[in-house]
Formats: sequence, C-alpha cells, structure tokens
Amino acid sequence: MKMGRLAVTGVTLVALAGLSACGDKGTPATTTGGTGSTAAAATTAPANPAEELVAAARKLTGSSGKIHLTSVGGITADGSFDAENRLIALTLDMSSLGSTAEMRQIGNDLYVKYGGDAAKSFADGKWMHIDASKMPSTSALSLEKNDPRNSAKMLEAAIGVTKTGDGTFTGSVDMSKSPSATPEMVKLLKGKTVPFTAEVDGQGYLSKMALDIDSVISGGGQTVASYSDMGTKVSVSAPPASQTVEMPKSAITMMGG
Repeated sequence: MKMGRLAVTGVTLVALAGLSACGDKGTPATTTGGTGSTAAAATTAPANPAEELVAAARKLTGSSGKIHLTSVGGITADGSFDAENRLIALTLDMSSLGSTAEMRQIGNDLYVKYGGDAAKSFADGKWMHIDASKMPSTSALSLEKNDPRNSAKMLEAAIGVTKTGDGTFTGSVDMSKSPSATPEMVKLLKGKTVPFTAEVDGQGYLSKMALDIDSVISGGGQTVASYSDMGTKVSVSAPPASQTVEMPKSAITMMGG
C-alpha cells in the first residue's frame, strides 16, 4: 500500500541512521542546545578497527550536528540533531511518492506532518503529535527504537569490521540484533546481514555510514547517513498549537504503532 510505505519511510530512515532526539528518560528536554563539549572521547587508542568504529559512533551520538539521509527511490532527508538534549528536526523529500514530510522531536514529544498526496490521509496536512514514551518498545515511533545510542549498539554487533584506509571501514550488521530494528524491518530484510561502509572524520566522529540494502533485497539500493558540522547549536520548536492535532490511531498503526 502506497500510504503505508510512505508512512513508515520517515521513521525507518531515522531508525536506520540510529539517531533521534531522545536520550535517557530522566534527562530534561530543552529547545536549544548543542555545543558538543560533552561528547565522549576515547582516552586511549582503540585496540582494533571494530572498537575504533564503535568509539566514533559513541562520540557522534553524544554531540550535535547536521544530518543528510538518502534512501531508495531518491528519498532524501535533511536536518539537525542534538542527542544530549533530545532534539531533532528533519525535512523529507519523497517526491517519488508524490509527498513530503517533516519530523520534529523535543524530548518525548514527536511531531509529524505530511504534505502532497499524503496530506489528506494524515490529518489533512496538519502536524500530528504523539508522546513517544507511551509507544510500545516494538514500535518504530518508540523511544527505544530511536535512542541515539543505537548506532553504537548496532556497530558493537558488527561482523568482520575491516579498516580499509584512513578513516574508512567495511563490515556487516545483523539488523535483527539492532536496537533500532522493528519486526517489520527484520522481516523485510529476511534476517540477513547487511554489508556497510563507514567513514570517521579527523576529529574522531562517525561522519558517514551506508547500508547496502540492495545486497539483501534486489532493487533496495543504499540507505546512507552523513553527519557534519559537529557541535553546532541546534534549536527545535514545537509547531503552533492551532496547527497541531493528536496523532490519529490510523496514522499510528501505519507508522508501526
């Protein structure tokens, strides 16, 4: 179903990237942040390529910056994140499906808005709000699936990590072991491991990760997450109340709720 595929595209991109604006549940949410000064840095050199890559992912998910995502069908997303303060804003271009989408998260509060062909099916194009902390852990909308530390956890289970050059790596991940993966995603990938390439910048941050979905599903292409401007200040505001409704049950179901 086109609407169903479109509905999960946004949350799937975020989940595969391993990034969102939710952190520890006890951490207060704010609307501004991001100096990157508290980003975790390794005190000693990692012993092997796998440890080096995990350390880079941990450093990334303790900071703030900009993100660019690409997926199959020419779907792209651009935005910013502040993992420590649990903030994210993404604008998705899904013109191949005749639609657009915007996502914002401030702490536990998630806002989603669809435009184009999808608007009529999703609250007539208004912002839809949901408390992500109330979603079951298996849902693509839950805090558990979108914890910023998931990228590091996913890489901790990576297989055959090899350093191929200065800051470049290859390996494979078992998505069934990824904290970000939903049952639907695992089923789609047929339980197979997915090859990836990754890059770490000169400051020790994970700067790019590409999952080769095409190797598992013919025509699946690649899902690529690129990160830049680490430590940049991030500000995310809730949409106006007059333009916001609580997310309808039908939309929650379509998004994996």
